[in-house]
Amino acid sequence: MDVSIEEALKVMGGAVLEPLRGDRSVHKISTDTRSLEKNDLFFALKGARFDGHDFIAEALEKGAGHFVLSGAKGPTLEQKRSANFIKVPDTLKAYGDLARFYRQKFKIPVIAITGSSGKTTVKELAAHILSQKFNVLKNRGTENNLVGVPKTILRLEKEHEVLVLEMGTSVPGEIERLSSIASPQVGIITQIGFSHLEGLKTQEGVREEKLKLISHVERGGIVILNGEDPMLKDVTCGVHKLVRVGSWKDCGDVTAEQVRCHETGSSFYIKGRMFETQLLGRYNILNCLFAIAVAEALGVDTSLIQKAVGSFKPVASRMTLKVIEGIHFLDDSYNSNPSSFKAALETLKELKIREKRGVVCGDMLELGKSSEALHRQIGALLASMLFDFVIAAGTQSKHLVDEAVKRGFEAKKIHAVKDSKEAGRLCREIAVAGDRVLVKGSRGMQMEKVFDCFITSSTR
Repeated sequence: MDVSIEEALKVMGGAVLEPLRGDRSVHKISTDTRSLEKNDLFFALKGARFDGHDFIAEALEKGAGHFVLSGAKGPTLEQKRSANFIKVPDTLKAYGDLARFYRQKFKIPVIAITGSSGKTTVKELAAHILSQKFNVLKNRGTENNLVGVPKTILRLEKEHEVLVLEMGTSVPGEIERLSSIASPQVGIITQIGFSHLEGLKTQEGVREEKLKLISHVERGGIVILNGEDPMLKDVTCGVHKLVRVGSWKDCGDVTAEQVRCHETGSSFYIKGRMFETQLLGRYNILNCLFAIAVAEALGVDTSLIQKAVGSFKPVASRMTLKVIEGIHFLDDSYNSNPSSFKAALETLKELKIREKRGVVCGDMLELGKSSEALHRQIGALLASMLFDFVIAAGTQSKHLVDEAVKRGFEAKKIHAVKDSKEAGRLCREIAVAGDRVLVKGSRGMQMEKVFDCFITSSTR
């Protein structure tokens, strides 16, 4: 890692507790003593359930050469003699500041992706396509917050040619901060929906937060927007090139035609060229278009893009097909909000099958004061779709059940239960081999536990 402790000190604006000593180079940046190595720079970050300052002694034992601290907790006099200690007002801010400085050492394309849904799939697919031509670094899993994005940037090495970053937010200001750290050349906004309303309050608040990305795309860069989203219809980009994508006619600069969706994937055409994907549902065509637009902008050959789109496998628990005891589950259990829930229901409804269709769902969390109304909207939608059974888990899902019954859904076919375990047990009683069952819910509802109620499984 091409950073010295003097550079880090200057960037972070901290103060040394004792004169700098020993090796001034930084092996790598660490926030976790479990992966710490000799001469690492250890950031003592604070979270709701942890405080990195409690691990100073352990970090010293493992050979950390430098520390960044804040607050009242600090090293003993003896510990100060063993390593370099820098005190800053806020270790999280200092962490981001160092990542921003380090990112500027790399003159490579950076792609930043945000939106209410689809971020992880677009990130993974874009990285998969771009890796056909470039050495790509991306976020691990969903490390998309004020810790995860800097952590990814600080993993950059000389061999990397492209950086793909997913950016999440739950309160105002996070996208602004993350975008300023990353300085992307390409910015993607997948959708403006009802998500994280406890912090962002309204859909307009979500829109305002997500659009902060655009102001930090480098001058002359590319902004790629969802051409189907009315919340993004009037967005202009000034000095940036604007590209809109869509899976409907005349809704984008990059548009999918002749769309065909089935139970094992989808196919579509762009300007006469056919693309096939293992991703399920029409909404995932849109996710493909974001990734394709990025790849085209970076000069990846169309034949390589076609091959990569076809070979990409769905991200776990994001609309993946699981066959368990003969039941075909559409596993979309990783997370949920109103927009992604509607898209998942439409995917289930559009399957051309004769077998029964069922839904096992959990609460959509972090919707604030709008929670009841938004659950009732989903209940009304369910009533119009005529599924064979619905099992809804959680306190907020009771509103969904109530509204569905009010709108004409047969009461004997819809069930309100306490949690995902109870939902799984009831599903096992109701569903039979051949049925198609959507499993969907927010992360906190742990809807993956539905599958624990079944004995044997095989996953595509």
